[in-house]
Order: sequence, then C-alpha cells, then structure tokens
Amino acid sequence: MKGKFLFGILGMILFDAIGVPLGGLLGFIAGSWAGHHIFDMPREKLESERTFDAHKKRQGRFLYHVFSLCAKIAKSDGAITKSEISLMENLMRNHFHMSDRGRSEAIGVWKRAKDSQISFDEYARDFYSDFGGERYQIMNMMDLLFATAAADGSLHPEEEDLLLRAAGIFHIGRMQYERIRSRYFYTQSKQYSQQASWSPLDPHYAILGASPSDSVDEIKRKYRALAIKWHPDKMAAAGASQEAQRHAKEKFQQINEAYEKVLDSRR
Repeated sequence: MKGKFLFGILGMILFDAIGVPLGGLLGFIAGSWAGHHIFDMPREKLESERTFDAHKKRQGRFLYHVFSLCAKIAKSDGAITKSEISLMENLMRNHFHMSDRGRSEAIGVWKRAKDSQISFDEYARDFYSDFGGERYQIMNMMDLLFATAAADGSLHPEEEDLLLRAAGIFHIGRMQYERIRSRYFYTQSKQYSQQASWSPLDPHYAILGASPSDSVDEIKRKYRALAIKWHPDKMAAAGASQEAQRHAKEKFQQINEAYEKVLDSRR
C-alpha cells in the first residue's frame, strides 16, 4: 500500500512535468500500478512466506511435544505394545499427514524421549511453556495423551498418574479431565470420584495412591510401602537393568516429592 501511494505521487509529479493531459490523474494511476508491482507485491510475498515459515516451525514444535509426551505415556506401564505403535503410525499418516521425512524425524523424537532420563513432568512443563496460551492446543494434547493410554485397551495406574500430573501442569479442571476421560474409559476416575474440585495436590495424592480423606498415618504407610518398592538400591541389589534402575530412581524421586508436598499441606 505504501508503494502504491508513493509511486502514485511520483507519477503525478512526473506526468505534470512533461505536460501529459490529465497528467496528475494518469500519473497517479500509472505510479500506483508500478508501486504495487515493484514495491508492495514483493514485500507482501516476503511477509506471507515469513508467516508460513513461522507457522511451520510452530507446527513442528507442537509435533515434537506430541511424540515426546506420548512416548512417555506409552513407556510408563512397561514395554510399548504394538497397538501403541500403530496409534503413532496412524497419527503420523492420517492425522498429521506427515511426509516420509517428517515421520522419520517423529520416530527419532519418540525413541529419544522414550529412553530419556528427563521426566514426564519436565516434558509437560516444556510443552505448557510453549503452548500455555493456546487452550485448544492444550486440550488437543490432553486428548492425544488419553488416546495413547487407551491404545492397549486399559488404563494402567502408572498411565493415570501421568495423566493426572499433566492435568495439573496444564491447569485442566476436574470436569474437563473427566469429559476427555469418558471418551476413552467408561468408569469414573477413582482420584476424582473422591473430590469435588481440582486441586494442585491431586497429582501428588495420585502418585502415593492416597486421597485427601486419608489420615497422615495412612499416607505415611502408603509412602513407606512405595519407597521400599521403588528404592534404587533395592533395584540394583535385585540385578535390575540400567534402564529399570533409571526408571526406579525417577519414580523414587517423584514419590518423595509427592510425600513432601502432601505433608506440607497438612501442617
């Protein structure tokens, strides 16, 4: 637009100077046309290309988070199943319509996240940092995480622990959580059936297998049982693999953090 105006003014001055009849009007028209094609169109094209490139990068970032978080969910209950792999293939081909190169990159992201020592919570916080202002993307992600958890036909307690933690990090309320859950599982979440509203402590109670109605002594008993079960030294003494030991260490840290958060809230 700026080019049309500036070149139009120049056209008026030039046509008037050389004595063209109706020089001002014709000069402005001719100058506007030239300005639009010489100045405005290339600039608009460049801005359009920049916007498209930014959109592609944004979309790529979202896909990175999808395959990282879904890998963590799939791995949480043990070995990854064929149905979970089939779900990821379906997402790549039919949902996101990814190219061969894109699928290859997504598989790499999946494998690295699956074997990474970085916790699910860190991946979830990273996603929320990028997309926390885009509520529809938050809900899309939660839906994809539930789809991954449901791919093998059941909801394992480890999977629901991660889903509850994701809900806390994403600031998803009880009703929203249950609405998504009901699309994949018919029974009400045990965690939510005991509570009237969402609380930031929900994920910590879920990790401990406890509820707000439990006494401090009951919570301590459940904590001790879990701490003994997941203690890294016990896993090492039992000859567990390095991968299993890393998982136990992460789980043990989560249990201790959850216990401290719950006890702090009771003081």
